[in-house]
Amino acid sequence: MKNTICTVAALTIGAVNWAAPLDKGSVAADAQWLAHMDLEALSQSSIGAFAIGKLKEEMAKNNDTPINIDVDLVMRELHSITAYGSSITEDPENNSVLIVKTGDRARSIVDALIATAEMEQDGKTGIKRLDDKELDTYLIGNELYASFLQDDVWISSKSYDQIEKAQSVIEGLTENIANSDSRLLVAEKPGFFFLATAEGFDAIGDMPAQARVLQKAQGGQIALGEYAGMFQANLSLLTPGPEVSGQLSRIIQGMVALASFAEIGDERLDTLMNNLSVEEADRLVSVDIAYPVDSLLNILTTLAGQAQDALNDPSNPDDKI
Repeated sequence: MKNTICTVAALTIGAVNWAAPLDKGSVAADAQWLAHMDLEALSQSSIGAFAIGKLKEEMAKNNDTPINIDVDLVMRELHSITAYGSSITEDPENNSVLIVKTGDRARSIVDALIATAEMEQDGKTGIKRLDDKELDTYLIGNELYASFLQDDVWISSKSYDQIEKAQSVIEGLTENIANSDSRLLVAEKPGFFFLATAEGFDAIGDMPAQARVLQKAQGGQIALGEYAGMFQANLSLLTPGPEVSGQLSRIIQGMVALASFAEIGDERLDTLMNNLSVEEADRLVSVDIAYPVDSLLNILTTLAGQAQDALNDPSNPDDKI
């Protein structure tokens, strides 16, 4: 639970015919990073079906009871997940919040599961109901608050103050990014089921060497999606001006050229790289990729197989006790 809410490089998701698109009115105006995923759109995509299939395999493999969880039913109850925070450098875990929008049955299911666990474990579940809060709230592991704002809206944070702040934003009592001058949404792209966005990259001190190129940007956004049999991805970077935009554009094009020589399994990445375009404007560098979903799934299957082989390798030191 400790890292349930953590710093993410931000996000927002946008998909064609979304049932649960990002509600800008639910995100505080002072957010520095944002994440939103339309789980309905994801589950209807080929990539989502692949991921859910792998999840089912792992759950079946590790389940030693006669009870099985209907993953498809659970996915139908989960509509979207939105996470955001007001800081990416100072105490991010206590300055962030997670909002889950669900079906009408989710709250009853959660309440029933908690009640069942309490009876089976004599109340020693690590989950406590807090009767002194305005909202129906649980404290999980003495560090994570989870509150139901409505039957189909669940808010979670390590700080209850953040939950109250999120409630105020959702109810329209506090300013949100839709009615502010926030630069968090760098470029709104249609046709995506996942998007992550953040600002303040240039203020992060301990960024990994592989990602330090991002420190030349003031903010960025990544979006992933699937449309007409093609996997789509977009990376947009907000820069201080044309000089930095040009530098970033050349760096990215060099990285693309190197990656074109690689291959994974039977799939050569030069095909992927040939479907990649880099564009620059005064303060924006945009990278767009389109790639056949079938080819991408072949790559993911190969990577999943390699990961499983590594786990099964008796010489792997990670498997040794």
